[in-house]
Amino acid sequence: MKKGQNSPPSSPHSTDSRYIEEVAESYRLRDLRQSPPLTAELRRVFDYLRQQADGQPADQSQPVSETSPSPLGTKELVDKFLAAKRGSISVASLASYGYTLYPFAKRYPSLPQKPESIEAYLARYENKQTAHDIHAKLGLFYRFLHERYGLPNVIELIARPRVKRQRKSGLPLEAAKALLEACRTDRELGLVHLYLGHGLRRDEALRLNIGHISDGQMFFTGKTANEPMPLLPETGEVLLRLAGGRKPGEPIFLSQWGNRLSHGMVNADIKTIMTRAGINRPGVNCHALRHTFATLMTEHGLDEISCRRLMRHADSSMTERYVHLDLTTLSRKLGQYSPLRLVNSPGVNQSKTSISSNSLQHDPAQLLPRLLDQLEALGETAKQLKQALGSNGHDASKLEEIKRILE
Repeated sequence: MKKGQNSPPSSPHSTDSRYIEEVAESYRLRDLRQSPPLTAELRRVFDYLRQQADGQPADQSQPVSETSPSPLGTKELVDKFLAAKRGSISVASLASYGYTLYPFAKRYPSLPQKPESIEAYLARYENKQTAHDIHAKLGLFYRFLHERYGLPNVIELIARPRVKRQRKSGLPLEAAKALLEACRTDRELGLVHLYLGHGLRRDEALRLNIGHISDGQMFFTGKTANEPMPLLPETGEVLLRLAGGRKPGEPIFLSQWGNRLSHGMVNADIKTIMTRAGINRPGVNCHALRHTFATLMTEHGLDEISCRRLMRHADSSMTERYVHLDLTTLSRKLGQYSPLRLVNSPGVNQSKTSISSNSLQHDPAQLLPRLLDQLEALGETAKQLKQALGSNGHDASKLEEIKRILE
């Protein structure tokens, strides 16, 4: 910190927040497929937090009288916890754990073994949501120590701070249609196609490179293991226009300065589109569009297993262990139930240079999957009717059987 500058206000997380944010932002702009899960930048964040824990004495306002039965200090145990979690959770979650647990290690160099100490630590946070989140992360930390080293899991004795959970809901079909029609650029349309039409998480869309799109499929890095997922043709055409002949390793979504689009920029884009579409509901963001993707598809008949696969949730059920949906089946279901098809809004016949709400044209080809399903059903019904009628189309004795088929 430069001389003459005021020190940042003291807080439970007494770290240089500006430094953390700058490093975190530089990390977010990297392509995870070209760097290890725990990058040098993330190590710098953890090293900085550890140095803060080492270089400053623990807060003595409430002296720590207990000692840990482990020969390792709290900071070393946090290191082992993060090392064990590496690869099984997203890097963003890993950084969040470090940001929470290293200040805890600073306050308690020896691991607290009494619930009173942890309750006092949580009581320092006036924001109940913050205390709730820290309790959850400490719970995972102590559970790991219990399973790995046999240390007491004292978090089980502490009630989690109560918070009022807001019910997450998506947009109705009419609002989804208005959102698509409010897009004016390829970048806006591409983002809405991926969030609303394919249910991507915010970072999954931002980390997409040109080389991740191929033959009606897309590969992306996120919370779950990498695997190919289906891509609607109209979305593929928008992304190809955004690619503009650039190299496979370059990002699809670029800022006006030619860099990978940041979190703040995509949030601003989505907010602008929402305002333009007349959607003023609080809390509607990229993740709300992911909720809309799941809600609209299930409301219109998509089965739970297919929805879970398209959402790429890691949680599995017994049913999923016995039912396998290949990429062809998922592609057909996505083409039938994606909100892009449900709102019957265009995505293929746009101008090659720009998109405007006036240039969007309805594409009859979007109705083809549904029409084919209906024709297939009619063909089966006609076959049954022909068998029921036999050679004599006027046989009155067949009337009851014909009524049963038509019901």
